[in-house]
This record gives sequence, structure tokens and C-alpha cells, in this order.
Amino acid sequence: MKFQWKHGLIWISLTLGYDGQEYTIDNCIVDTGSASTAVDINIVPFNYQKPAIIKMLFGIGGGEQEVVSQEVDSLKLGQETFKNINIEFGDLAVDFGINGFIGTDLLSQFLLSIDFIKQEIMFSKQTE
Repeated sequence: MKFQWKHGLIWISLTLGYDGQEYTIDNCIVDTGSASTAVDINIVPFNYQKPAIIKMLFGIGGGEQEVVSQEVDSLKLGQETFKNINIEFGDLAVDFGINGFIGTDLLSQFLLSIDFIKQEIMFSKQTE
């Protein structure tokens, strides 16, 4: 899949299945420094009635943010789809206009190939 390279970050789009609807979310970053995957809470009509867990995210610069962890129907990266996984929702767009980030909870399940010249990233499930 194509990516944009700006501010020293890899920017991609993902498709989120949430509450029976599907949303394409642009301006997400691939974040190998994050243990979890998160989406801005204002991007989708957040369902406050669904079971959720409140968590804290801590950044390298000492920043912290309260987020809500909730199960989503699906999350699609390129051709790969995760079903019924938990991700975090929080107020992310304040910095650089980031609408979400893919953390190592998902990235670690792939063989990643990044071609900076063609600006393409491939997410492939590892085969044994």
C-alpha cells in the first residue's frame, strides 16, 4: 500500500469496522514506538454504551493521555484484516493532525517491507 513520508513519519490510511459501520481513516502513522494501536475518538461516532476500559498512554516526552480501550469489529491494513480486536480511542489529532497510529501490538504480527523510494509499505502475515 502507498504511504506518505512527512515530518519524519510514515502516514497511511486504515479501514475500521466499528459498531456495524466501516470507516476509512486517513492520516494514521506507523508507530514502532507505541505498544498499542489507537484512533482519534472524534473520527467515528464513538459508542459510549459498549464495554470499555480506561487506560493511560505515556509518551517518550513524558506526556500522558487517558484513552478508552474498546473492541472493534475489524481493522484493515492493506490486504490484511484483524477481526474483533481491542484498540484505544483518544483525543489524538491535537499533534500534527494524527488521526490514529498503528502500534507494535499489530505490527509485530507482520513481516513489514518498506520501500521509501516508491513510498510503499507491505504488511504480510508471517508464514512458518
